[in-house]
Amino acid sequence: MLQKTRTRVQALPSGVRQFLKFATVGAMNTAIDWGLAFFLTYYTPLPRILGAGFVHLTGAPVRPEVAAVWLTKVLSSGTATVNSFIWNRRWTFRVRNTHARARQFAKFVTVNLVGMLLNSTITTLLVRPFLPEPPRLAFLACQATATALVLFWNFFANKYWTFRSASGVSIES
Repeated sequence: MLQKTRTRVQALPSGVRQFLKFATVGAMNTAIDWGLAFFLTYYTPLPRILGAGFVHLTGAPVRPEVAAVWLTKVLSSGTATVNSFIWNRRWTFRVRNTHARARQFAKFVTVNLVGMLLNSTITTLLVRPFLPEPPRLAFLACQATATALVLFWNFFANKYWTFRSASGVSIES
């Protein structure tokens, strides 16, 4: 069964295989992101403390629980971003050149910061009607929607900007 799957995958165009690898890494990072966000939101006081502190220090015109959701997603997405860079660089885009690593990491972080801001904002907007205490299933559904929307931004920005080879041709698997 595994050999049949491997044969079918190898028959796919290289860009499709690369997207499937990217999606696989993304699924792993989604588990890290969602698991950490869920844990922080429902099992620690950290988001409430950070949200209240953020509103108090900045005077931002948002409710502390809205800031708490946003900051929690920034923390969980940031953790997943580091993991994602390692796996995508080595496996998805198969980059072996160590000289470009710092520059690629800076580009990767830039792409993922935009993605993280999009994801955090979309999640916050979707979960807002359920505040101050969103049901767990609604919170997960909001994260799923945001993640699905941001997936395509992350793939294409990383494929054509972050991991594009020096010759201007994107790296294929």
